[in-house]
Amino acid sequence: MNKKFGIIGSHGIRIGIVIALLLISSQLTYRLDLSRDRAFSLSKISKDLVRDLEDVMLVKILSSSDLPSELNTLERYTKDLLAEFQSAGGNKFRFEEIRPASREELQHMAYGSGLGAMQFRIFENDQVTNKEVFFGLIFEYRGRVESLNLSPRIEPRLEYEMTTRIQSLSSQNLPRVAVFKDTTYFHFDTRSFEKKLRSNFIPIDADLSKPLEDVDALLFTGSARTLPELWMYNVDQYLMRGGNVIFLQDKVDTDGSHLFPLQNNVPKMLEHYGLRLSDDVVLDMNSDKRQMGIGRMASFPMYPIMQGSEHPISQNMENIILYLASGISFVDKPNLEHEIILRSSQYSGWMKSPEYQMSEDLFYNPELEDFAAGPIVTAALIKGKLSSWFTETDLAKNDPNFVQEIDNGRVILFADKELVIEPDNPAYSDRTNVIFNALDYVCGRESMIRIRNRHLHKSRINVRSYMKQHNIVWGDLDIIENNIKLITKVIAIALAPLILIVTGLWLAYRRKLRLRLINEEI
Repeated sequence: MNKKFGIIGSHGIRIGIVIALLLISSQLTYRLDLSRDRAFSLSKISKDLVRDLEDVMLVKILSSSDLPSELNTLERYTKDLLAEFQSAGGNKFRFEEIRPASREELQHMAYGSGLGAMQFRIFENDQVTNKEVFFGLIFEYRGRVESLNLSPRIEPRLEYEMTTRIQSLSSQNLPRVAVFKDTTYFHFDTRSFEKKLRSNFIPIDADLSKPLEDVDALLFTGSARTLPELWMYNVDQYLMRGGNVIFLQDKVDTDGSHLFPLQNNVPKMLEHYGLRLSDDVVLDMNSDKRQMGIGRMASFPMYPIMQGSEHPISQNMENIILYLASGISFVDKPNLEHEIILRSSQYSGWMKSPEYQMSEDLFYNPELEDFAAGPIVTAALIKGKLSSWFTETDLAKNDPNFVQEIDNGRVILFADKELVIEPDNPAYSDRTNVIFNALDYVCGRESMIRIRNRHLHKSRINVRSYMKQHNIVWGDLDIIENNIKLITKVIAIALAPLILIVTGLWLAYRRKLRLRLINEEI
């Protein structure tokens, strides 16, 4: 009897342990991320952000009651990601689903929070109809609201989009960036850039008439005029004292109908540091294309599309269009290193200063011989020993705190002062991310760069990316890509039946051969 009770007790303990483990595991969430660059795992910077919230942030999932099937995967992934944010933030981060009782209430909540509607074509009652769908997130924190529309294929960059909105609302531990705005910045549309900048940093209008203090970086957005010496002196001394400076500057400007070279003092200071801007404008066969009349496309080589390098700032990036950019070369100086951030394709050329003339053939019938300059650097970083541009000047002599040189200085230059403006083609809307990457790089936030860039990886079998990476030019990229895709599709459709037919014929032949041998033996 005792032995029987001992066996029952032993089994009871084992069953109890199993039940306890099941109960514990039911409260935990496990997700194995095998994607490239762990594109579906919450990063450290996102976890730290919600963990350090000073108050409760509430995220509302607002959606139509009958989402189309195209959004099912996105809906599940959104909830999984929000659960990870909630787990990291503890009681400081919560999310809930909102399902309004009526369509009118749904529209009122969505539009009032900044969410828009999406149109889907669905098959219903034996006919195709258009359906208006709302699906998005509303972030609420201390009386402030941010919204995020959830559209198909947003999954790989969803964490970045969420993180920027959390940053924008909480404004905690964000780098302080002084932004110098001049000429180009005020003459063009920069609203999209401004919005993204506020979501990633704490921007401060730079007053260069005074020494720059208490900022993590200076973003110099370019100038078409000669600036006061005092302003340049304050930029120089900020750099000499270990400040991080990112320049957007070129040597050409336009009045809308003509181009003319710039003769201001910013390029001169950059050359003193070790970065020389070309007077000529960069051209590239890989450039913007625009419709010019019915059925006629024109290339605009003076609007080149840059390729990212292996540098963390531009890694994986494409579609970075520049407008009338200069080229960058490096002044040979001791104890100074340089790193390439952006460059044109192998098939590049120059529009010569000061005439800036181009033949019509470059727009409609470009030839390889017109683009024989090879890759041209358009963004770079220099680091090492830098000396002040103002040594032996009156400004330096009258300043008791003047710093003459720095052993570990850093300067980043993008050779296009129009990089902050809104492009007229949505395909290039993410091009300003390279500026934010540069700011995060100098501020030591490389984890933010990774979640901003990781969705940009192109498939290794992507035709267009492969051709650009290996500088292959066969003709019209669109036609080539479509032809290769068509051939691949035909092969994919025909290959499986062909294999089955060949296999069937082989097996039939083997069976026939075997029967013949059996008959011969009989």
